[in-house]
Amino acid sequence: MRVLYLHYGPQSGVTAAVSGALAEAGVELLHANPTERFLYQLRPGLKIPNGRPAVIRGVAEALRRHGLHWKSYYLHSTYAFDHLSRLAALEIRRSRPDAVLQAGVLFGPGPYPEVPYHLYCDHTRAIAERYPPLPRLPPPIPFEPGWRARERAVYRNAAAIFAMSELVRASLLDDYGVDPARVRVVGAGPNVVPGPLDQDLPRERTILFVGRQFVPKGGPELLDAFAEVRRDHPGVKLAIVSSSAPARLPDGATFHGLLGKEALSRLYATAAVFALPTLREAFGLSFLEAMSFGLPVVASRIEAIPEIVSDGKTGLLVPPRDAAALARALSELLADPVRARRMGAAGRARALRRFGWDRVAARMLEVLRPAGPSAAARAG
Repeated sequence: MRVLYLHYGPQSGVTAAVSGALAEAGVELLHANPTERFLYQLRPGLKIPNGRPAVIRGVAEALRRHGLHWKSYYLHSTYAFDHLSRLAALEIRRSRPDAVLQAGVLFGPGPYPEVPYHLYCDHTRAIAERYPPLPRLPPPIPFEPGWRARERAVYRNAAAIFAMSELVRASLLDDYGVDPARVRVVGAGPNVVPGPLDQDLPRERTILFVGRQFVPKGGPELLDAFAEVRRDHPGVKLAIVSSSAPARLPDGATFHGLLGKEALSRLYATAAVFALPTLREAFGLSFLEAMSFGLPVVASRIEAIPEIVSDGKTGLLVPPRDAAALARALSELLADPVRARRMGAAGRARALRRFGWDRVAARMLEVLRPAGPSAAARAG
């Protein structure tokens, strides 16, 4: 079976993980990223602007619609949606796959898809529109009738939609009127898992934070809470894995930057508790990673996180932006290592039982494999 995977880049490792799991299951996978040549920089991270005419128009539309926050929402304009949809349609026509798997709905498969298409969604724009405004974060993405109409059409015409969470499923049904029979919750999986050398490493009195973006993931709130925790637990340490360092590190905190899997595995394997008091979170793969290493989790009670972390059983959930509640939860677990280990073991069992990329692929293939005859057969 040949499946064209339409995506928009690495997606925090999701693209590679889904591709690997489907390939292991015997799928011939083709890749296309319609956004690749449409980014406002020639390559992500470079400061060299992309001077293609479509990109210049895309920047102008983003500026007109989103103002100072245009970079955060560059792909969220109706012009970008239509342009990327045309590119996706060309890829489908060129590749002639048996089925299409598309990540999210930053674009569609074109106005008249020639093969059945399926979506894998960690979020919807309607969820993002309901975000509360928060200091130092981009404002909630605004409602736009033209975008909503396009997004709704893509959802409603999909052969099936694979949702990471029940939260996304509810949004698809309530916000977009999707037929419940066409939505399947398939979950996700960890991208870092314990290896043989990680199993018996001794735990240290360390709180671990893993979040690429420090501020949106609640890093400042964790620093405030850590100062409180250190008063009750003077020897405790904080390990920060992130792309950006805080302006000032308190005593006991270490900034590691972004790490490879081997170094990150060691931190997961030796920490005492995992803390990610995130302010916005589509799903949260790092929670699954921490749980797979047997770490109790302290996290924000928002979005899909309660579906991942069972409050009081595999970790503790606290209100977002509440440093005092966060400090209390961390201190509780540090003061009771037996309880922390019990929660960590329950979390590991939950991660093994309910999550994993092999399970995601198997659930997808229950739908993808009966999708129909090959493109060659249809053409004949």
